[in-house]
Amino acid sequence: MKNVLLFITTLLLLCWQPAEAKPVNSILATWSQKDRHVKPTDVPIKICKDTTVTAWRGERVGVQALLWTADSVPNVKLKLSAWKCDGGGKVDASNGKAQFMRYVWTDSFRGCGAHPDNLEPFLVPDIIDNVSEGGLSAKLLQPVWCTLEVPRDIKAGLYTLTLDIFADGSRLQNSQLTLHINVIDRTLPLPTEQKFHLDLWQQPYSVSRFHGVERWSQAHFDLLRPYMEYLGRAGQTVVTTILFYEPWGDQSHDKFDPMIKTVRKADGSWSYDYTVFDHYVELMDSCGINKQINCYSMVPWDMTFRYFDEAKGAEVNLKTETNSKDYKELWTSFLQAFAAHLKEKGWYDKTCIAMDERGADKMRDAWRVAQEAVPGMKMALAGHINDEMMPKLYDFCISFFDRLDHQRIADRRAKGFVTTTYTCCSANNPNIVSNNDPSDAVVLPLFCIANDLDGFLHWSWINWNNDPLNDTRYRLFSPGDTFFFYPGPRSSVRFERLIEGIETAEKVRIMREEWRNSRQTDKIKALNDLLDPLKAKPLKIGSTAELARKVETLVND
Repeated sequence: MKNVLLFITTLLLLCWQPAEAKPVNSILATWSQKDRHVKPTDVPIKICKDTTVTAWRGERVGVQALLWTADSVPNVKLKLSAWKCDGGGKVDASNGKAQFMRYVWTDSFRGCGAHPDNLEPFLVPDIIDNVSEGGLSAKLLQPVWCTLEVPRDIKAGLYTLTLDIFADGSRLQNSQLTLHINVIDRTLPLPTEQKFHLDLWQQPYSVSRFHGVERWSQAHFDLLRPYMEYLGRAGQTVVTTILFYEPWGDQSHDKFDPMIKTVRKADGSWSYDYTVFDHYVELMDSCGINKQINCYSMVPWDMTFRYFDEAKGAEVNLKTETNSKDYKELWTSFLQAFAAHLKEKGWYDKTCIAMDERGADKMRDAWRVAQEAVPGMKMALAGHINDEMMPKLYDFCISFFDRLDHQRIADRRAKGFVTTTYTCCSANNPNIVSNNDPSDAVVLPLFCIANDLDGFLHWSWINWNNDPLNDTRYRLFSPGDTFFFYPGPRSSVRFERLIEGIETAEKVRIMREEWRNSRQTDKIKALNDLLDPLKAKPLKIGSTAELARKVETLVND
């Protein structure tokens, strides 16, 4: 009965074309804060028809509006106007878009392991849909997300635009909302040039399954492109590639097939087919994601390696350990051939053999085997601080709960190494799961800046469940931990707020350097006072929304 009620409620909340609707002349429309989730049963009390945001050139700005009506309204259309500058000049309306948002199910679980089945679910507006036309359901709050791309060649000044709500071609009374964009005389780096190191692991397998196409077919690659273009716009740094079948065992919904076909020939030698790997890396490069390639994994969670045995005419699984003869034989041949291929493609210097949350003994063995096979090959690890491996690994992503002192990070940076952090199901606040406040996603990059880290990693971006457009819960982990971008492709509030946080982190980096050069110690002290609570262990930061607003205000001053 409970599942039936949830299904019926979902239909009511997400239905944008009511079968019967009463004509109305007006609705409640207001700009809204975007730091906390609204409920579908909320009614706007404080109405804000006119608001102002401040932005740099090249910035992506998100603004939220809320619509409410006592009667169902079909055939609604959202329309953003062109931008008009007080000092003259105009920006085409195509630089902005208004989209309906959709509610998805979440619950209060925050943790690792099996997801409890006895928690009361609730709805949060997280999906930013691909449509600006639909219908409004009676007495149910409808959020709207407006995305504005500030042109890089725009003149500084105050720009004004409107959001208008139409029904059957006529603008509804009292529906117009006015937005002012105060564009200041500063420019953000291009996403491909930003210093923040963003490493969101891709799950291309979810895309083929959801869209019903064969893995690695041309149709699959064509479908992947718009997803990866979204990721490139966020400033993604790393290409996630898979060397052998399923590095993460049971936790993945869609099993990770290898991007390199490994064959043991009848005479005992090895051969490798790099077709899929090359195609995937080239696709990512064309989407602006080309600074680093991380290849998983020499140390998978179940220590099993699947390859095709020519003599047996079948796939076989090699179950082994990192200190075994079989392991060394497998990886010596693989890495030597792989390194030669990477050098031929011009990718060797930016490629890392990567591991995830593996212990010191296994990392030591893997390092030894790799360096004996290909001396100097870069390696990466996401996990707890490992004092032995820290000076050796090019890319070290420490747990969110760990802290490294400035000197150790500086020593790594001097060698050209990358040091980042990651959140997963074990982190509660801030985090990027669906029951966190949206402002948490803004604070995560600020946490990195506060702790002198180069960037942020999250282990899943589109590891969808069976019903991702309705429900963010999964059989394991906190709801939404496995994905924060939706099929379509459809962006999310969480993803857009993370972009906002990265942009703010870039502003902090730029302004801090400028203030140091101009000896504006008061500004540096004000910034440090805001960021210092993010260095504490455990964190005691209070409201992430307030912190995000204060930092943004300071760097926009």
